[in-house]
Amino acid sequence: ADAEALLRAAAAAADASDPRPSLALAQLQLDGKDPAAALRTLHGLRSLSTSPGYVGALVALHERAGDIDAASTALEAALSAEAAPLALLRSGAHFYARHGRWAEAAALRRRLVEAAPRDAAALAALVVAESHVDAEAAHDRLSRLELMCPPLEEEEGGPIDAEALEQATL
Repeated sequence: ADAEALLRAAAAAADASDPRPSLALAQLQLDGKDPAAALRTLHGLRSLSTSPGYVGALVALHERAGDIDAASTALEAALSAEAAPLALLRSGAHFYARHGRWAEAAALRRRLVEAAPRDAAALAALVVAESHVDAEAAHDRLSRLELMCPPLEEEEGGPIDAEALEQATL
């Protein structure tokens, strides 16, 4: 309790651009098995709002508490930035796919493909996500993926297994 009081005072006195005392306080709260307090502490750190590590911690804590909607809200707030980091887009798409929210996963996968149009793994993941919400678009993208990644000579022209490619990138 003494350490928490000291960190709480340091966090209150710290410059808003220095999140270290608040991060240390959140870690102490997690070590003390108080994820709700850690969430409250982390929600106060606006300077890290698009940091993949910060957003990942918020999402994981909300998920652990069983509040998928709050996890999604935290993720959407970070992803609303036009220049969201690619790592955050990938993590967000994976989060939505894991929870069966395929339209959201597909939207983020589209942003990834727009940012890296030659990334076959991102395109394969988009094919998988879109196959759950728009079969025609998924088929069109699969055709594009097959053009990007033609079969190797020894494969006898077998089709690309987009699902296997998606799993290999996770």
